[in-house]
Amino acid sequence: MAGRIGRALEVARKAGRGALIPFLTSGFPDRDESDRLALALCEEGADVLELGVPFSDPLADGPVIQTATQRALARGTTLSHVLGQAGRLRAKHETPLVLMTYLNPVIRFGTSRFVDEARRAGVDGVILVDLPPGEEPALWDSLRAADLDTIALVAPTTDPLRVPKIAAESRGFLYVVARLGVTGAGAPDPAIGDLLRMCRSHSPLPRCLGFGIGRESNLAPLRGVVEGILVGSGLLETILAAPDAEGRENSARAFIRLLRAKLPDIASA
Repeated sequence: MAGRIGRALEVARKAGRGALIPFLTSGFPDRDESDRLALALCEEGADVLELGVPFSDPLADGPVIQTATQRALARGTTLSHVLGQAGRLRAKHETPLVLMTYLNPVIRFGTSRFVDEARRAGVDGVILVDLPPGEEPALWDSLRAADLDTIALVAPTTDPLRVPKIAAESRGFLYVVARLGVTGAGAPDPAIGDLLRMCRSHSPLPRCLGFGIGRESNLAPLRGVVEGILVGSGLLETILAAPDAEGRENSARAFIRLLRAKLPDIASA
């Protein structure tokens, strides 16, 4: 049976639109304001909310997310704080929550403790950016045993022979990376359509496309080949440009409303 993530994406499909999954660096600009921003994203209709765990040595984060991460780290945000934020959000809202993290913070926290506290906080899924399926199988198994969706990434550089394995190990949705490089603005890889069709041939899971999607993105070419979009840098850039807390919240809400208005463009015909 599908968990909260799967049910939310099915609701979006039945409504004739794609799903919207915004990313927010937890603890940015500070922990209190991060809570307010996260709640605002849920209130404006995020189908799933990604909370990014600040990490000092990221591999895939572009300059915008790095800036937000450094501010969160400067405020002392840790994985424990992110789990606390997830628990507070869950007490107020039913939006599915996904933690996006690198492996190092999880190991330092303790893998068993992480799985247990994530489950108790109401987290629905986990993305381990630098841990491919097949590595650390005990961790993957313990996440699934705790009913936490294991969301894996597929990129243009992924060996086609590995796609079936990744698809088989994924739960919730498949995170499809639109292009090479780090997060931020940029055109999708020319072969992204082939990758998306390959994903469908190996899994019925919703395909959610991330990296490079923002307020100016034309989503119409994605009709029928993705079921959702992930937006991170575009949202954080909008928040960073605002002058104060009120402006940041207003900007975040307006950004989500703008993207939600585009979601029917990617609904299957």
